[in-house]
Amino acid sequence: MTHTTTTVDALYTAARELAHLYPRLTQLIHEETNHWTDPDSPKRRATTYGAPWNTPAGELAHNIHTQVRRYETALNIRLFGSAKYRGTSDALTVQAFNRLAVLIDHAHTQHIDSTDVTDAEQLLLAWPRQIRLMLDEPKPGEEPWTKAPGNLCCPHCDRRLELQPGWQHDPEAADVVCRRCKDENGEWLRWVPGTWLLVLQQPA
Repeated sequence: MTHTTTTVDALYTAARELAHLYPRLTQLIHEETNHWTDPDSPKRRATTYGAPWNTPAGELAHNIHTQVRRYETALNIRLFGSAKYRGTSDALTVQAFNRLAVLIDHAHTQHIDSTDVTDAEQLLLAWPRQIRLMLDEPKPGEEPWTKAPGNLCCPHCDRRLELQPGWQHDPEAADVVCRRCKDENGEWLRWVPGTWLLVLQQPA
């Protein structure tokens, strides 16, 4: 990824967004998913602890929590030869977002070419969007695409065809699109709605 002023600004913007979004994501994880009472325990103590990543929100939060620490440690070692342990609290996770942005910026300034730098940058920029989608608050252009029903695939590249965001509001006007193949005008190949509506009407 080319390191420009725009990219640097995007890194720090992502870190600031995550400071607000990540705590909201963790609030989606119900407390009761983290532990439950063992019915065989004489005192019915909470002797078994579950995985909060059993839910989509929990899984996303756990992955972010783990990855931000992994890359913060990796970049600290690469840049400074050592890294301090960062605790597991949500507040410290937020601090790690800010620190990771600084480390990525510093690594680019030092012209360090490493997959750790590239991967960390891509993740930091992607996490706000992923959380917004989980919160059902996507920004314009972040709305997810939907796989076309019936496993419809492009006849040219065999990639699954998709329905554009917002297709639910007017399904009879929703083309199916291949986001890999383009026509002579440089536009994605698309097929009329009847292509996928017919699939829904066919008997199973």
